[in-house]
Amino acid sequence: MNSSSLSPDLEAKLLDLIRRSTSTQTVLKPEKLPDRLQALRSSAFVRTKQRPLSGIRVVLFDIYGTLFSSRAGDIGTEVTVNRAAPAGSGDVQAASYFQRAVFERHLELFAETPYPEVQVDEIWASYPGRPQNITSFEYALRYELDHNPAFPMPGALDCIQQLREVGLPLGIVSNAQFYTPLLFKAFFSAAPEQLGFSEVLIAYSYHFGRAKPAPELFEPVLSSLKKQGYQIDECLYVGNDMLNDVYGAKNVGMRAALFAGDRNSLRLREDNPLCRDLLPDLVLESLSDLPACLSQAL
Repeated sequence: MNSSSLSPDLEAKLLDLIRRSTSTQTVLKPEKLPDRLQALRSSAFVRTKQRPLSGIRVVLFDIYGTLFSSRAGDIGTEVTVNRAAPAGSGDVQAASYFQRAVFERHLELFAETPYPEVQVDEIWASYPGRPQNITSFEYALRYELDHNPAFPMPGALDCIQQLREVGLPLGIVSNAQFYTPLLFKAFFSAAPEQLGFSEVLIAYSYHFGRAKPAPELFEPVLSSLKKQGYQIDECLYVGNDMLNDVYGAKNVGMRAALFAGDRNSLRLREDNPLCRDLLPDLVLESLSDLPACLSQAL
């Protein structure tokens, strides 16, 4: 089930839960970036009025750690993350159950892909400790809010609006769950499509059973772009993770901007051989820098 399939009453309840359970936190910039990334910093391009991203006609975004800051820097199904017991969705048994269930499901899917994804509402539907008066959807959201609260990244909405105003097609390729699109409604009072993201340029991992950087997650969006007459290298992907986002995008032929505006979410992955010598096309220090770095007259 996706967020658009939720009943109006359940969606309203979940939106209220997000708003009541989330408080904006201070976003801190990284103290220092590796030397090889220094020349790509967006602040230098903005200061000198250079536009390093020529020929970009489409912009795609990651969500967690990019448009929204989050404790984990990604969707909260990464079973290797060490978490405390959930405060509003059960006890330590819930955390243990969830990590085990996700791990077991991943093992089943590894035969098909090295980057599997689950549907968390299905995981929680089988949890024996879930109160019967709480749906698996509400329980899944409560667990996520306890372990991985998210709130808008500074400048996110303004960036989206500026890109939309100049007519750039916008899309999303993100590790996500059914509640992910609700973040936009909760904080921006509009669904992603209402903000300007094209429905055919949106791919959420839980829909496909594949997580970034799997090329299969990017393919539906790439197929739509080709049908609309765009070249893949005319597309810029913006994300905070050198493996999932920069490698994932460049591996399928797109250009990539590494979002480095949040110390908590930035993932350089320097110990990963796929990322060690990898360079993005831009190191984006603030989302507000992005329009100024594009070649269009913004």
